[in-house]
Amino acid sequence: MVYYGESPDMDSLRGIKAPVLGLYGGDDARVNATVGPAMAKMKELGKTFVEHTYPGAGHGFLRAQDGRDGANLAASRRAWPATIGHLKKYLE
Repeated sequence: MVYYGESPDMDSLRGIKAPVLGLYGGDDARVNATVGPAMAKMKELGKTFVEHTYPGAGHGFLRAQDGRDGANLAASRRAWPATIGHLKKYLE
């Protein structure tokens, strides 16, 4: 599970053994620049990478829910159920 973190280097993706859920703020350009290449590499490696990007939300939206004119709160409200759903899907 990745909450608004940069993707690891491409060689490190080979070692991932679990399905990855990535949750990102749409206004987090530094982190988001790493997501597309990581998704492509994960697909090439036959690994699961599910991504959700929330428009208007910034980096750290879950810990700063009162920011960005409600976009961080909206992202948090959508990301948390996605997190629980991902865990239920792959841990049951």
